[in-house]
Amino acid sequence: MPAVIEKALDYIGGMNTSASTPHSMDESTAKGIFKYLNELGVPASADDVTARANQEGWNTEFTKKVAGWADKIKSGNRVVIKNPEYFSAYMQEQLRSLAEAEYSHTE
Repeated sequence: MPAVIEKALDYIGGMNTSASTPHSMDESTAKGIFKYLNELGVPASADDVTARANQEGWNTEFTKKVAGWADKIKSGNRVVIKNPEYFSAYMQEQLRSLAEAEYSHTE
C-alpha cells in the first residue's frame, strides 16, 4: 500500500473508530481525504480501508461506511462533503508531499 494511503488511513484511524457512525466532522474529513487522494491519482479503495480497520479493530459499521465512501469516490461517483473545512490544509500538504515523494522515485 502506498505511504500516502497509509498516512490517510492514519488520519482516519485517529477518529472515533469505535462508533458505529462517524461524527459529522469525521465524515467530512474522511470524504475530503478520499476525494483529495483521488485528485492526486492515488485513490484509496474499500479494501485498503477494510484491511486497516481489521488490523486496528474498528467498529464494523464505521468501517462499512468509510469503505463505502472510499469506493464511491474511487469510482468517480459524487459525494456530499457537508463541512469541507474539516479536511485541513495541513493534511492536504502532508498527503501531497508523500504522493510527490513516491512518484518522484518511480519516474
